Amino acid sequence: MLTDAAGKQHVHAGSGARVVSLIPSLTELFFDLGLSSLLVGRSSGGVEASNPAEYLPVVGNTKAIDMMKLAELGPSHVLVNVDDTAQSVIDDVVNLGVEIVVTHCAGPEDNLTLFSLMGEIFGGTEAAEKQAAALQREIDAAGQLAASRLVKNVLYLTWKEPWISVAEGTYAANMLALVGLRTMCRNPQPPFPEVTIDQAMLAQADLVLFGHDPFQFEDEDVQDFQLEYGIGSKPKVDIVEGRNMSWYGTRAIDGLRELSALAAQL
Repeated sequence: MLTDAAGKQHVHAGSGARVVSLIPSLTELFFDLGLSSLLVGRSSGGVEASNPAEYLPVVGNTKAIDMMKLAELGPSHVLVNVDDTAQSVIDDVVNLGVEIVVTHCAGPEDNLTLFSLMGEIFGGTEAAEKQAAALQREIDAAGQLAASRLVKNVLYLTWKEPWISVAEGTYAANMLALVGLRTMCRNPQPPFPEVTIDQAMLAQADLVLFGHDPFQFEDEDVQDFQLEYGIGSKPKVDIVEGRNMSWYGTRAIDGLRELSALAAQL
Protein backbone atom coordinates (compact mmCIF):
# COMPACT_ATOMS: atom_id res chain seq x y z
CA MET A 1 0.00 0.00 0.00
CA LEU A 2 1.18 3.52 -0.77
CA THR A 3 0.10 6.86 0.70
CA ASP A 4 -0.36 9.99 -1.38
CA ALA A 5 -0.22 13.64 -0.28
CA ALA A 6 -3.84 13.51 0.93
CA GLY A 7 -3.15 10.47 3.12
CA LYS A 8 -5.03 8.13 0.76
CA GLN A 9 -3.79 4.57 0.47
CA HIS A 10 -3.17 3.14 -2.99
CA VAL A 11 -2.22 -0.26 -4.36
CA HIS A 12 -0.03 -1.22 -7.30
CA ALA A 13 -2.05 -0.45 -10.41
CA GLY A 14 -0.15 -2.56 -12.89
CA SER A 15 0.12 -2.25 -16.65
CA GLY A 16 -3.66 -2.00 -17.09
CA ALA A 17 -3.88 1.47 -15.55
CA ARG A 18 -5.44 4.25 -17.61
CA VAL A 19 -4.17 7.57 -16.32
CA VAL A 20 -5.33 11.13 -16.90
CA SER A 21 -2.94 13.79 -15.62
CA LEU A 22 -4.48 17.14 -14.73
CA ILE A 23 -1.04 18.63 -13.96
CA PRO A 24 1.44 19.35 -16.79
CA SER A 25 4.48 18.62 -14.63
CA LEU A 26 3.05 15.20 -13.70
CA THR A 27 2.36 14.48 -17.37
CA GLU A 28 6.01 15.22 -18.03
CA LEU A 29 7.08 13.07 -15.09
CA PHE A 30 5.23 10.08 -16.53
CA PHE A 31 7.28 10.37 -19.69
CA ASP A 32 10.48 10.71 -17.67
CA LEU A 33 9.66 7.55 -15.72
CA GLY A 34 8.87 5.56 -18.87
CA LEU A 35 5.17 5.38 -18.00
CA SER A 36 3.74 7.35 -20.93
CA SER A 37 1.96 4.29 -22.35
CA LEU A 38 -0.42 4.48 -19.37
CA LEU A 39 -1.49 8.05 -20.13
CA VAL A 40 -4.84 8.40 -21.89
CA GLY A 41 -5.41 12.12 -21.32
CA ARG A 42 -3.97 15.32 -19.92
CA SER A 43 -4.66 18.93 -19.07
CA SER A 44 -3.59 21.67 -21.46
CA GLY A 45 -0.46 23.76 -21.10
CA GLY A 46 3.22 23.15 -20.83
CA VAL A 47 3.55 20.99 -23.95
CA GLU A 48 5.67 22.17 -26.87
CA ALA A 49 4.88 21.06 -30.42
CA SER A 50 7.75 18.56 -30.45
CA ASN A 51 6.60 16.87 -27.25
CA PRO A 52 4.88 13.50 -27.78
CA ALA A 53 2.41 14.45 -25.03
CA GLU A 54 0.75 16.82 -27.51
CA TYR A 55 -1.04 13.85 -29.06
CA LEU A 56 -2.83 12.97 -25.83
CA PRO A 57 -6.50 14.02 -25.59
CA VAL A 58 -6.93 17.26 -23.63
CA VAL A 59 -9.67 17.42 -21.00
CA GLY A 60 -9.30 21.08 -20.01
CA ASN A 61 -6.83 23.18 -18.06
CA THR A 62 -5.68 22.80 -14.46
CA LYS A 63 -8.58 24.91 -13.18
CA ALA A 64 -11.47 23.87 -15.43
CA ILE A 65 -11.99 20.27 -16.53
CA ASP A 66 -14.52 18.94 -19.04
CA MET A 67 -15.80 16.05 -16.97
CA MET A 68 -17.65 14.50 -19.92
CA LYS A 69 -14.44 14.32 -21.95
CA LEU A 70 -12.60 12.90 -18.97
CA ALA A 71 -15.26 10.25 -18.35
CA GLU A 72 -15.22 9.21 -22.03
CA LEU A 73 -11.53 8.33 -21.69
CA GLY A 74 -12.38 5.72 -19.06
CA PRO A 75 -9.49 6.46 -16.68
CA SER A 76 -8.64 4.25 -13.74
CA HIS A 77 -6.58 7.03 -12.11
CA VAL A 78 -6.50 10.82 -12.25
CA LEU A 79 -3.42 12.75 -11.09
CA VAL A 80 -3.93 16.07 -9.28
CA ASN A 81 -2.01 18.28 -6.89
CA VAL A 82 -2.82 20.31 -3.81
CA ASP A 83 -1.86 23.69 -5.24
CA ASP A 84 -3.47 23.66 -8.67
CA THR A 85 -6.50 21.38 -8.55
CA ALA A 86 -9.77 22.79 -7.23
CA GLN A 87 -11.57 20.70 -4.64
CA SER A 88 -14.67 20.82 -6.85
CA VAL A 89 -12.72 19.08 -9.63
CA ILE A 90 -11.51 16.41 -7.21
CA ASP A 91 -15.06 15.88 -5.98
CA ASP A 92 -16.37 15.53 -9.53
CA VAL A 93 -13.72 12.94 -10.39
CA VAL A 94 -14.45 10.99 -7.21
CA ASN A 95 -18.14 11.00 -8.12
CA LEU A 96 -17.20 9.29 -11.38
CA GLY A 97 -15.75 6.44 -9.35
CA VAL A 98 -12.22 7.15 -10.54
CA GLU A 99 -9.23 6.84 -8.21
CA ILE A 100 -7.57 10.16 -7.42
CA VAL A 101 -3.84 10.37 -6.71
CA VAL A 102 -3.06 13.62 -4.87
CA THR A 103 0.45 15.05 -5.02
CA HIS A 104 2.21 17.93 -3.29
CA CYS A 105 5.80 19.12 -3.21
CA ALA A 106 6.66 21.97 -0.87
CA GLY A 107 10.28 21.89 -1.99
CA PRO A 108 12.70 19.96 -4.20
CA GLU A 109 13.34 17.25 -1.59
CA ASP A 110 9.68 16.22 -1.75
CA ASN A 111 10.21 15.04 -5.31
CA LEU A 112 12.02 12.02 -3.88
CA THR A 113 8.72 10.90 -2.35
CA LEU A 114 6.84 11.82 -5.52
CA PHE A 115 9.14 9.68 -7.69
CA SER A 116 8.69 6.75 -5.35
CA LEU A 117 4.90 7.17 -5.23
CA MET A 118 4.48 7.27 -9.01
CA GLY A 119 6.98 4.48 -9.56
CA GLU A 120 5.45 2.14 -6.99
CA ILE A 121 1.83 2.68 -8.02
CA PHE A 122 2.34 2.51 -11.77
CA GLY A 123 5.28 0.16 -12.20
CA GLY A 124 8.19 2.50 -12.79
CA THR A 125 10.23 1.73 -9.69
CA GLU A 126 13.60 1.29 -11.38
CA ALA A 127 13.35 4.54 -13.34
CA ALA A 128 12.06 6.35 -10.23
CA GLU A 129 15.06 5.16 -8.24
CA LYS A 130 17.46 6.43 -10.92
CA GLN A 131 15.80 9.84 -11.00
CA ALA A 132 15.78 9.97 -7.20
CA ALA A 133 19.50 9.19 -7.08
CA ALA A 134 20.24 11.95 -9.61
CA LEU A 135 18.14 14.43 -7.64
CA GLN A 136 19.74 13.44 -4.33
CA ARG A 137 23.18 14.18 -5.78
CA GLU A 138 22.07 17.69 -6.73
CA ILE A 139 20.43 18.23 -3.34
CA ASP A 140 23.62 17.17 -1.56
CA ALA A 141 25.78 19.38 -3.78
CA ALA A 142 23.45 22.35 -3.26
CA GLY A 143 23.52 21.86 0.48
CA GLN A 144 27.30 21.77 0.55
CA LEU A 145 27.47 24.96 -1.50
CA ALA A 146 24.98 26.75 0.75
CA ALA A 147 26.88 25.70 3.89
CA SER A 148 30.12 27.15 2.54
CA ARG A 149 28.97 30.74 2.07
CA LEU A 150 26.71 33.47 3.39
CA VAL A 151 23.07 33.55 2.31
CA LYS A 152 22.50 35.87 -0.65
CA ASN A 153 19.39 37.91 -1.41
CA VAL A 154 17.61 37.21 -4.70
CA LEU A 155 14.77 39.06 -6.37
CA TYR A 156 13.10 36.32 -8.40
CA LEU A 157 10.66 37.68 -10.99
CA THR A 158 8.01 35.59 -12.74
CA TRP A 159 5.99 38.37 -14.45
CA LYS A 160 6.18 41.98 -15.55
CA GLU A 161 3.58 44.78 -15.64
CA PRO A 162 3.18 44.28 -12.79
CA TRP A 163 6.33 42.72 -11.41
CA ILE A 164 5.50 39.47 -9.62
CA SER A 165 7.88 37.57 -7.36
CA VAL A 166 7.79 34.50 -5.09
CA ALA A 167 7.33 34.50 -1.32
CA GLU A 168 9.11 32.38 1.23
CA GLY A 169 7.56 28.97 1.59
CA THR A 170 6.73 28.50 -2.08
CA TYR A 171 8.29 25.67 -4.04
CA ALA A 172 10.41 28.09 -6.09
CA ALA A 173 11.61 29.92 -2.97
CA ASN A 174 12.59 26.61 -1.40
CA MET A 175 14.54 25.71 -4.54
CA LEU A 176 16.43 28.98 -4.15
CA ALA A 177 16.96 28.45 -0.43
CA LEU A 178 18.56 25.06 -0.95
CA VAL A 179 21.51 26.68 -2.73
CA GLY A 180 21.75 29.56 -0.24
CA LEU A 181 19.61 32.13 -2.07
CA ARG A 182 16.82 33.83 -0.10
CA THR A 183 13.87 35.45 -1.81
CA MET A 184 13.45 39.10 -0.91
CA CYS A 185 9.71 38.58 -0.41
CA ARG A 186 9.76 37.35 3.18
CA ASN A 187 6.03 37.45 3.96
CA PRO A 188 4.56 34.08 2.92
CA GLN A 189 1.20 35.59 1.95
CA PRO A 190 0.36 36.05 -0.81
CA PRO A 191 2.60 33.35 -2.27
CA PHE A 192 3.19 35.32 -5.49
CA PRO A 193 3.27 38.99 -4.46
CA GLU A 194 3.35 42.05 -6.64
CA VAL A 195 6.53 44.00 -5.93
CA THR A 196 7.48 47.63 -6.40
CA ILE A 197 11.07 47.76 -7.54
CA ASP A 198 13.20 50.73 -6.54
CA GLN A 199 16.82 51.55 -5.86
CA ALA A 200 16.50 50.73 -2.15
CA MET A 201 15.33 47.21 -2.95
CA LEU A 202 18.00 46.66 -5.58
CA ALA A 203 20.70 47.88 -3.20
CA GLN A 204 19.88 44.91 -0.97
CA ALA A 205 19.77 42.38 -3.81
CA ASP A 206 22.75 40.21 -4.74
CA LEU A 207 20.97 38.64 -7.70
CA VAL A 208 17.93 39.38 -9.87
CA LEU A 209 16.54 36.33 -11.66
CA PHE A 210 13.96 36.40 -14.44
CA GLY A 211 12.08 33.10 -14.48
CA HIS A 212 11.26 32.23 -18.10
CA ASP A 213 7.81 30.91 -17.15
CA PRO A 214 5.02 31.85 -16.91
CA PHE A 215 6.19 35.15 -18.44
CA GLN A 216 8.43 34.55 -21.45
CA PHE A 217 11.33 36.84 -20.54
CA GLU A 218 13.82 37.55 -23.31
CA ASP A 219 17.29 39.11 -23.30
CA GLU A 220 15.86 42.50 -24.23
CA ASP A 221 13.65 42.44 -21.11
CA VAL A 222 16.74 42.03 -18.98
CA GLN A 223 18.60 44.75 -20.86
CA ASP A 224 15.66 47.14 -20.51
CA PHE A 225 15.53 46.36 -16.78
CA GLN A 226 19.22 47.13 -16.37
CA LEU A 227 18.88 50.40 -18.23
CA GLU A 228 15.73 51.48 -16.39
CA TYR A 229 17.25 50.93 -12.96
CA GLY A 230 20.84 51.83 -13.80
CA ILE A 231 22.24 48.42 -12.87
CA GLY A 232 25.94 47.86 -13.36
CA SER A 233 27.81 44.86 -11.99
CA LYS A 234 25.59 44.55 -8.89
CA PRO A 235 23.17 43.04 -8.51
CA LYS A 236 23.95 40.29 -10.98
CA VAL A 237 21.04 39.62 -13.36
CA ASP A 238 20.18 36.51 -15.34
CA ILE A 239 17.36 34.53 -16.97
CA VAL A 240 16.58 31.01 -15.75
CA GLU A 241 14.18 28.33 -16.97
CA GLY A 242 11.19 29.02 -14.76
CA ARG A 243 9.73 25.54 -15.07
CA ASN A 244 12.92 24.09 -13.64
CA MET A 245 12.32 26.27 -10.59
CA SER A 246 8.60 25.73 -10.09
CA TRP A 247 7.53 22.41 -11.64
CA TYR A 248 7.43 19.24 -9.60
CA GLY A 249 9.37 16.31 -11.01
CA THR A 250 12.68 15.70 -12.67
CA ARG A 251 13.07 19.36 -13.66
CA ALA A 252 14.31 19.95 -10.11
CA ILE A 253 17.53 18.17 -11.09
CA ASP A 254 18.43 20.69 -13.79
CA GLY A 255 16.99 23.52 -11.71
CA LEU A 256 19.26 22.88 -8.74
CA ARG A 257 22.26 22.44 -11.02
CA GLU A 258 21.50 25.78 -12.70
CA LEU A 259 20.95 27.59 -9.41
CA SER A 260 24.10 26.13 -7.87
CA ALA A 261 26.15 27.44 -10.78
CA LEU A 262 24.61 30.92 -10.39
CA ALA A 263 25.07 30.95 -6.62
CA ALA A 264 28.72 29.94 -6.96
CA GLN A 265 29.35 33.07 -9.04
CA LEU A 266 28.17 35.45 -6.30
